[in-house]
Amino acid sequence: MSTAVIFATVLLYTLLTMAYIGGLRMVQRHSPDNMVVFHFIMVAVRFTLTVAAVGLFMLFSHDKVQTMHFAAMVIALYLAMVVVTLIFKILK
Repeated sequence: MSTAVIFATVLLYTLLTMAYIGGLRMVQRHSPDNMVVFHFIMVAVRFTLTVAAVGLFMLFSHDKVQTMHFAAMVIALYLAMVVVTLIFKILK
């Protein structure tokens, strides 16, 4: 797996986390009643992008071992993103 793929994947999850935190702040400020809707939309977006990223990597990669390593990295980053957003949500 190349450094560019790792960097792009980490960047994707960093941007998703920042979008969640920014959106959370905006929804809390303007429409706190829609917090649940916002959370479910973000969960759907994050899950869809995760599955799409693994699917695209699997489509273009010809090495099964690399695909499994990429999927493991994506799962680890996804779990880290979920933990960070839940911690941020609990502390706010």
